[in-house]
Amino acid sequence: MTEEVCVRPSEIIRRAIGPLDKRKNTTRCQPCANRRVKCDGGHPCKRCVRTNKTCAPQQLEQTRVKFVHVSGHVLSSTIPMQVRKHDDTIYLDHFASFIQQCHFTKDFAAVNADIVTIIGKYPLLFHIAIAIGALDASRKGSIRSFGELESPQQIAFRACGRSIQDLYSAISTANSVFRDDVFWSTFLHGLFELMAENSGNSFANHMVFGASKMLLQLEPTNPLSSPTKSLIDAFWILETNRAILYGDNTTLLLDGWQLFDKIESVPQKLRSSDPTLDALALDGLEIKERLLNWQEGSHLERLPVDSFTQLAVIVHHALLLYHCSNFTFYSCWMTREIPQLNQSEVDKHVGTILDLSQSLLSDTCIPAVLLLFPLRMAGIHVFESHIQEKVLGTIRRIRQKGFIVSDRIEVDLQEFWHYTLRETDRSK
Repeated sequence: MTEEVCVRPSEIIRRAIGPLDKRKNTTRCQPCANRRVKCDGGHPCKRCVRTNKTCAPQQLEQTRVKFVHVSGHVLSSTIPMQVRKHDDTIYLDHFASFIQQCHFTKDFAAVNADIVTIIGKYPLLFHIAIAIGALDASRKGSIRSFGELESPQQIAFRACGRSIQDLYSAISTANSVFRDDVFWSTFLHGLFELMAENSGNSFANHMVFGASKMLLQLEPTNPLSSPTKSLIDAFWILETNRAILYGDNTTLLLDGWQLFDKIESVPQKLRSSDPTLDALALDGLEIKERLLNWQEGSHLERLPVDSFTQLAVIVHHALLLYHCSNFTFYSCWMTREIPQLNQSEVDKHVGTILDLSQSLLSDTCIPAVLLLFPLRMAGIHVFESHIQEKVLGTIRRIRQKGFIVSDRIEVDLQEFWHYTLRETDRSK
């Protein structure tokens, strides 16, 4: 005879919290939840039977999230927690967050605020802001694509294409070079290239054939807004870094020093006695002296607190390494005094660059991309593997900040170290 087991209705609806959890979870019905009283979990429950209420399952309130602009203005109404479509406001929030971490100059924070405020007024700015925001979102992995929807990367490049079309239309109009939105859009396109393409070639072309050409059209008498002036300063900074890293002349400085060009203009057999090289050596010594005088006159014996001062110190040490190493590429200085650094001085410059760079990457709004030139200069002067790994680790932190162009510097350094090691082995 089979033994019958009596199961109470309240036990039927009880369910385990998890597959390995022995505890039980009882959900109140809606009438009990409304009265905020205990429910036995039956269906119908005893209280509903006693009070003649309709015992219905409790309807849980859907979790909702609100996206708010950085300035405090609400950009969108509440939306479901699980985002199933890409909303432009999400990417604008990412753009605002990213641009706040990119203070190219002390005045650039005000520029950021102006850009964020008027994005919606100008299609040029709107689309490139969406593009930068989508790239930042894809880097953080905070937004997923569902099914047939586009990925953040696809949205980024599509928005960039739209902005380029708008930019072409804008620059075809009269006096477009003096429009703030054209200036800002051009700058943001350069920023996008640093985030989107790891070779740096697209950024270089953008600076040489786009931004620089636009700046050359300006005349001193042209009235410019304060934000546009700050953007021009940022352009100069990016263009200077590009020219040094690529070993190229800058289009914004028509009369440069051009050390290598002047050396190459002298036939090799005449270089040991040519007066042109005598003058170059003297100029090199004078430039080194000026760099050292700046350090002494700035009273930077103690660690500077201001982030822009720290960046200036980093660049100063990198320039000393860069300037003196330029004279090591040719063997025509045998009878001349040239700017040089001993190994102890080199180690000091490298150590300062690495220590301050890591500090800036951790605690400040200095754009990480501005550290690529100093770190490359530090990298070509180190040969111990543990210091090389420290350099690469710092460069990879720049990539984590969104600037994948840092891959170019990492590959360049690894190739340089491999070449140097091979040449050292050959000379043994």
